[in-house]
Amino acid sequence: MDTTNLKEITTSVYTFSDLIENHCLYVDKTAYIYKLLKVTKGQFFCTRPRRFGKSLTISTLEAVFRGRRELFDGLYLGSADYDWQVYPVIHIDFTQCVMDTMPQLQKSLCYQLEEIAKSYGLKLTDDDPALLFNKLIRALYDKTDTEVVLLIDEYDKPVFEHLDNAKDAELYRNFLSSFYQIIKGAEPILRFTFLTGVTKIAKLSVFSKLNHLTDITMRPEFACMFGYTQQELEANFSAWLDAAVKDGVHAVLSKDGLLNRTELLTEIKLWYDGFRFSENAETVYNPISIGKFFLNHHTFKNFWFETGTPTFLVNLLKRNCLTVPDIDGTLLSESYLDTFDIAELAGTQVEDERILDLLFQTGYLTVDQLAATLPERLFKMRFPNHEVAYSFARELLSAYTAPRRPTKYLYELLSAAESGRTEDMVDVWKDFFAGLPYDIQIKAEKYYQSIIYTICRLCGMDILTEVVTNKGRIDAVLDAGKHLYILGFKLQKTADAALAQIDEKAYAEKYLRPAREKGQTIHAVGINFCYAPEERTITDWKETFLP
Repeated sequence: MDTTNLKEITTSVYTFSDLIENHCLYVDKTAYIYKLLKVTKGQFFCTRPRRFGKSLTISTLEAVFRGRRELFDGLYLGSADYDWQVYPVIHIDFTQCVMDTMPQLQKSLCYQLEEIAKSYGLKLTDDDPALLFNKLIRALYDKTDTEVVLLIDEYDKPVFEHLDNAKDAELYRNFLSSFYQIIKGAEPILRFTFLTGVTKIAKLSVFSKLNHLTDITMRPEFACMFGYTQQELEANFSAWLDAAVKDGVHAVLSKDGLLNRTELLTEIKLWYDGFRFSENAETVYNPISIGKFFLNHHTFKNFWFETGTPTFLVNLLKRNCLTVPDIDGTLLSESYLDTFDIAELAGTQVEDERILDLLFQTGYLTVDQLAATLPERLFKMRFPNHEVAYSFARELLSAYTAPRRPTKYLYELLSAAESGRTEDMVDVWKDFFAGLPYDIQIKAEKYYQSIIYTICRLCGMDILTEVVTNKGRIDAVLDAGKHLYILGFKLQKTADAALAQIDEKAYAEKYLRPAREKGQTIHAVGINFCYAPEERTITDWKETFLP
């Protein structure tokens, strides 16, 4: 692709002044910042998943409060009725701290605070970050006779980096609690406070002591402050879209062959759109995925997901035997989404809802719709898009089947299913299960069911589990184009029993007419799994064809 005349896209620069001064592509979000600035002595908090533009927003706010109006020419804020008064700014970035140990974190934080003091001609030192923080706020106010601005980026990172050890996470939470309580005492001399992070941590002083801290995380008017809306994508990346079409883009999901502009937008939407942060809000695209898509010669890949594999989360899911069907479409109450308590991750058993809440906070689940309002609001959750759904399914399957990787089985399975070769399809499953280490397998029908479901999803096939009918629940329904499979599973029983259940409860009845209209062949397939040490795979299966 010829990028000579295209505005530069960067996915590695998070300083607002650098983006503007180097004429990089910037999607104007300053209308949202203007809303924040209009609040007298505003104190705000917002969580978003990683790589969603939080650091750039903090940097933009810093440029505003330093009075750098020239950077905002042509942007919404540049022509708004803002006074551009200069304020002393304390910008703390926890991503720049070393936090392997508590002494390292304390030293890194003190260094940041000392450097801020030095930039204002102040010489301040202290071994206690909280005391130094307090000194700095008051020294800046005394020197400038102007209220101070606090900007804290990734406020929860020290805790989040240690979630795999509840004791350590609690230690870091207690430290942060003592650090953030300084803000409460400084409220009279603060002009503006803004904290960003990934999670809202319960029992942290920043929430219990700061009575006026406004959480805008799920406020509808700020739902699109981070990420790109459809209109923003098409307006700001128009030239890049045109260049991509001219260069030639091959479809992955929507259709075969080269895509025109409309088809390209559809494909991009399937891959990277879908994040929603309030129940009625417009969905947004992940910025890192959009940027890397164009920078990598318009190649559809899992860019955002691969910037940080959620190993700890996947291990929690495995520990609770949660599967992809358990996750996608789950319901969560507002009380669960509001705060996240690390203490509840300790111990051998964690509530499913707490794990799912953490998936939402970290971006692997998003709000689909409001499902109920009484006794409290209840939200239906979903995977945001193909990138997240596919990648998460792959990681979860790898956790359940480690150290095996499922990739080599996918093409064989897809080919067999689409061709109606049920025996070959079952052979792929048998081969896969036979190779699993015995010590990671779980004696539960759901375990085997979930692996089959996930492998089929990774193939791109349409598969549903626990499908409700008027007579019961079908274990799984697999739609492979010209062939539709009604699957019944049993553990340490017989394939005949699985097949008999499909027949006795007339599970295929609801599919007969639609399948006939689409010209599909319906396969009823009974499968029996065995957990015995010498087998631990599919021991027998049977199939019948339905008219």
